[in-house]
Amino acid sequence: MLALITGASSGIGKELAIQLANKNYNLILIARRIDKLKNLRAKLKNVEVTIYQTDLTNIEQLNKLIDNIKDKKIDLFINNAGFGIVGKSYNIPTENELNMIDLNIKSLHILTKFALTHMDSGKIVNISSLAAYLPTPKLASYAATKAYVSNYSEAINYELKKANKSLKVLTVAPGPVKTEFNKVAKAKQKLKALDVKTCVKIIIKGIEKNKSLIIPGFKMKLLYFLTRLMPKKLILNASYKIQNKK
Repeated sequence: MLALITGASSGIGKELAIQLANKNYNLILIARRIDKLKNLRAKLKNVEVTIYQTDLTNIEQLNKLIDNIKDKKIDLFINNAGFGIVGKSYNIPTENELNMIDLNIKSLHILTKFALTHMDSGKIVNISSLAAYLPTPKLASYAATKAYVSNYSEAINYELKKANKSLKVLTVAPGPVKTEFNKVAKAKQKLKALDVKTCVKIIIKGIEKNKSLIIPGFKMKLLYFLTRLMPKKLILNASYKIQNKK
């Protein structure tokens, strides 16, 4: 079995690599930080690990990556790379938001389309966020990018199901997780975050059960269902108060 993971140098991506290696998956790991990829590869002794240093926002590097992996038989294709920016959108430099859109949306879209045309069976797993299901003041652009990921992934999975394809597209929507996210987003996490090992354990269990939407943690599942029932005005107010504490 072969799994590909983007954003594998830290956080959820790194832990996915570790736990999948424990399940005897060979790995293709992709990230910008080659030293971290090399260190991770050195720790994964019992499986074959191929690493690619790639800036997924760079279209030339992205196309080169696709050329390198096009002949691989990938069973599990995980689009995990992404980042967020906390703050009032009118204060955030547009260039920073466009870089986030390039990574969170554009690269994921391109890689998903590649996987859809090169995998006859198996699973594509797109890492979204619980923020995808509610407009989130002070995290507006990030939540919007993840809304794209969730809607795109869920729709494609339904298309595949109606066409009786063996290939599936699964969506993962975590809440707060103890990773580098807040450091990159320049925010302090006030809500209790889920341990990354626990989060990934739940994700892998969901993948094995072919769950179309995987939400790690009981509290986050409850929050998801509440957002289906609450008026949007209340959601906006609650989201603003939460983000305003960061």
